[in-house]
Amino acid sequence: MSSSVIGSALADVRAQVASARAAVLRSRAVTWTGTAADAADRRRGDLLTALRRCDEALDAADGVLEVARRAEMQCVPGRPAGLASALVGR
Repeated sequence: MSSSVIGSALADVRAQVASARAAVLRSRAVTWTGTAADAADRRRGDLLTALRRCDEALDAADGVLEVARRAEMQCVPGRPAGLASALVGR
């Protein structure tokens, strides 16, 4: 699988995480009372924490993807070695 396919998939996941975060934030508009309100607030907090972890994992995956892109550039047949090493430094 090429790094461009992986990058596209990561972008799709990032968009889904952003949509989920927006939905959780919009849910604050719903009015609950009593213990239901407390439970809803806790659940929103739990969801936002999970989404923050997803963002952190995606950031780590982006770092791995960058390494994969550099490796791909070095392994392209016919590319002069000097050019590959110059591109890796970008």
